[in-house]
Amino acid sequence: MKQGVLQTSSRSTKARLLINVLFVLIVQSLSAQSTNDWENQRVFAINRTAHRATFVPYESTAEMQSDEAYNYPWLMPQSNSYLSLNGQWQFVFASSPDKRPTQEDIFNSAQLNWQTINVPSCWEMYAYDKPLYVNVEYPFDNNPPYINVKQQYKGQYADNPVGTYLKHFSLPSKWQGKRVFLHFDGIYGAAYVMCNGKTVGYCQAGNNDAEFELTNYLREGDNTLCVQVIRWSDAAYLEGQDIFHMSGLHRDVYLYAVEPIYISNHYIHSTLCAESNYTSGTLSIELSADNPTKSKIAKQYQVELLSPSGQTIWKQTKKVRLSSGDNSICFESDTLSLLKPWSSETPNLYTVIIRQQDSKGREELVFSTKHGFRQIEIKDNYVFINGKQVFFKGVNTQDTHPLRGRSIDVNTMLSDIIMMKQANINTIRTSHYPRQPKMYAMTDYYGIYVMDEADVECHYNWVVGGEQGGITNDTTWTAQFVDRTTAMVLRDRNHPSIIFWSLGNESGGGENFRHTYNAVAALDTRPIHYEGATRGGTTHTDLWSDMYPHLNTLIYYTTNDTLKKPYFMCEYAHAMGNAIGNLQDYWDEIEKGRNAIGGCIWDWVDQAIYFPQAIKDNTLSKNGFAYYASGYDFPGPHQGNFLNNGILRADRKWNDKLSEVKQVYSYVKFLSFDTLTNTLTLLNKYDFTNLDQFYLEFAISQDGYEISQDTLTLCSTAPDDTLRLIVPIKSDFDKTKECFLNLQIKQRTANSWSRRSYTVAKAQFPLNAFEKAAFSKPQSKDAFDVNETSDTLCLKSSNIEIAFDKQSGDILFWKYRDCDVIASEAGSPRYNNNRWIENDRSGDSLSGNISSHCQINISEDKTMATIRVATRSQKCDNTLEYKIYPCGVVDLSVILSPKTADLRRLGIGMTFADGFEQIEYFAKGPWENYWDRQQGSFVGRYATSVSEMFVPYAHPQSCGNRTGMREVSLYDKTYTKGIKIEADRPISFSMLHYDDTDFAKEVLHTWDLKPHKEVFAHFDYLQRGLGNGSCGPQTIEKYHVPSSGTYTFSLRFSPL
Repeated sequence: MKQGVLQTSSRSTKARLLINVLFVLIVQSLSAQSTNDWENQRVFAINRTAHRATFVPYESTAEMQSDEAYNYPWLMPQSNSYLSLNGQWQFVFASSPDKRPTQEDIFNSAQLNWQTINVPSCWEMYAYDKPLYVNVEYPFDNNPPYINVKQQYKGQYADNPVGTYLKHFSLPSKWQGKRVFLHFDGIYGAAYVMCNGKTVGYCQAGNNDAEFELTNYLREGDNTLCVQVIRWSDAAYLEGQDIFHMSGLHRDVYLYAVEPIYISNHYIHSTLCAESNYTSGTLSIELSADNPTKSKIAKQYQVELLSPSGQTIWKQTKKVRLSSGDNSICFESDTLSLLKPWSSETPNLYTVIIRQQDSKGREELVFSTKHGFRQIEIKDNYVFINGKQVFFKGVNTQDTHPLRGRSIDVNTMLSDIIMMKQANINTIRTSHYPRQPKMYAMTDYYGIYVMDEADVECHYNWVVGGEQGGITNDTTWTAQFVDRTTAMVLRDRNHPSIIFWSLGNESGGGENFRHTYNAVAALDTRPIHYEGATRGGTTHTDLWSDMYPHLNTLIYYTTNDTLKKPYFMCEYAHAMGNAIGNLQDYWDEIEKGRNAIGGCIWDWVDQAIYFPQAIKDNTLSKNGFAYYASGYDFPGPHQGNFLNNGILRADRKWNDKLSEVKQVYSYVKFLSFDTLTNTLTLLNKYDFTNLDQFYLEFAISQDGYEISQDTLTLCSTAPDDTLRLIVPIKSDFDKTKECFLNLQIKQRTANSWSRRSYTVAKAQFPLNAFEKAAFSKPQSKDAFDVNETSDTLCLKSSNIEIAFDKQSGDILFWKYRDCDVIASEAGSPRYNNNRWIENDRSGDSLSGNISSHCQINISEDKTMATIRVATRSQKCDNTLEYKIYPCGVVDLSVILSPKTADLRRLGIGMTFADGFEQIEYFAKGPWENYWDRQQGSFVGRYATSVSEMFVPYAHPQSCGNRTGMREVSLYDKTYTKGIKIEADRPISFSMLHYDDTDFAKEVLHTWDLKPHKEVFAHFDYLQRGLGNGSCGPQTIEKYHVPSSGTYTFSLRFSPL
């Protein structure tokens, strides 16, 4: 045991100086405050304790290690020194600060109309006032620091409501003589804290922690705590994020007890040695002992490092005689060997146990922190982790839940993290505020890189004030900017999953960000990100950050030798509605170019919520759909449905867009398959994982039916190496039929986020050069009965009855025996350009048909009729040629001659009659897919229904498309009647109970829709790619429908 002395590192000196400066600024501000604390940018904390790292105190090592939270730190601690205040609180709502109950009223509460509310929660989700979806703007006048509701919205929601929370609790008897602290993981709004009738303090926490010492306010036994939350304060000027804005105690609230002298903060830092391949290094730990009475007393401080398997690999004890109020005790290990580094792929976690003991070595305070050894470096415009250049395959995330609003529960957090891992996502950006500590415990454990972003976005103030004006350049706001940014760093810097700090979002490059950059750099060595600095031309960022670049812009930066920083897309691939087009194109350029390190898709999940009143009434569905609300359903200023930009919809179920992301983000690349030698070439794009952790499952499909399946082990293949292997394909498949080799890379063993045999990557290769023969004339002994007038032509046999309008060429009716095929004249096939999606609304999608000319030819033996309908169109001249046979077969040749740009479709639409519902198809599936979003879909035979082909986007829109259609069969509900439709070449199709014109409304929910009984179908030679144009560039040119030329395909309709 070493005799300890107080030590100070250079980094801790900088940090302490920074904290002292902040303290002076806060103290100075108190003398200059205006009448209202919540309208004074200089007052953002009163009597709040200093920011610190997350920890949970225990009385002993044994108590700590017996708690399940020791291994899974996101769980609720079971400690004698911890008391959760989550659960039911009493609650009173007031519409403005001047109407809130006084302190005397609160603690003599018989005359107040107390209701109950759960904590954590947002009071708007209990139908108190209204959630407001605000993006860019503020719901109040832009006159910082004052709060005045915009005149046009007065009366539509409360001016500045106040929620008063009351909680009775009993102080544990063991806590007598200890110091007690009240901790908030976050509070939406400005909050006054009161205890037993006395004011404790004030904070504007937002999404940062806030803590108050209650020791001198408590009494034995029963106590009463009050928190009074004011919805809007000057802090709201810094919290202008693109979210549903809500209020209240939205995160965990708890008490903890410690000894009068205790470890108030700890900082764990490690370095790894490149010469040892990052398997050896050192560990330093700095403790801060809080001794407010400056007692001269001896203590022992001990740190212990446990391996991932729980073995002690380093331990050090120091005896310290305390005297001053703030004592720093530093520990530095010798070189540690045989370390297992932490990364997203190998999230090896060590445990640091920290003990405070009395002079005789008896434990007074024990806590633990998970630690991952990893080294972050920027070299040659790339980011390296443990010596490996890493691509960050990311998403932006929000705290959102359709029932809970901005209060997100542990199970939802956990489900999100696991689903991200399963989708090959390795990075999240906490847009645009820090998360709760429990979420970072999950990213540490499961392995997700994190860009931790400060709770700073003064978007509208920056838009109005510009780069040189606004509060980002106002020195009276500097302390508040720095405080909320350093709060994040001081709390979260012990988490190995955090790779980057981010200073905020869309607030310009003002001077206050220079201060926050310097403050963060003084506290920690991680790279610092801020897109506003790149945009504003300032230097306070370590990454060149971009939002929604065009593909050509990305290509420019990935081929540019002058760029001096790594290029990162902090937001790209805006996922609003039917989106995530051309994602593969972006990643092709990222992986083959220079400088680019990846990006984060905007964003993870739709922010739709249930109507609060519907939650109270338990009416969560309407017309068969979730009763979700968007920005349109609440007062402004809002941007309507712009909050629903998620890869996932609000129900958080795996979907088509996530399947695409998983495939594009996959780490195993299928480079080629040689059909002559059956040689498959794989490329390992993992950074730390060998391919021998997986096996290959391969199967052969013939005309969409699987005819064989087998597996192969994968031999050792290091990251960035290729593997060539012979796939033992049996040669007895029918080469006259279309055959595919279907490949899946599967895990050999289960892990923390997936089962054994989980598929991490897949591919499909054609085995033969297959071209479908032209439709041959079907054999039939029947002949038509022909009934022709000057206006109509009717053909009838025992199998089919069909009639045409001789002027327009439209089909008037079409029947197979007693089964109607089309929905009267309106269902006739026509050129159809109509498509409505939020993501691509430039130009119109009208079809532009002008006039038609019909030619009829019936064979002499009446065994075939040919009807040729030529249509002149403003957009696409088209000819439909029908060949109709008495057996019921109808062949339809479609000839398309586009003549204008920006077409949405090159194909036909038709409406099938009432009664059809079940679908079996041979095409790409099982998810909807498009020209520029089909990486996650593969050719096969799938079954679905017309109802299921509808994708319930928050705003209904054109959907359900399947590319690569060979054939589709449409049946009634009982499979007793049906139609088979074959294509002579792969085309796209969709079938819905909605017409595209049903979607073309500014305000629309899925629950507004009334499905038609008919089936609206599209058959397209080509359909324009989706792109991501709801925010960012439109569909890239290679996925545009051509504006000239002639294109043909044929369909064969047969009765079933």
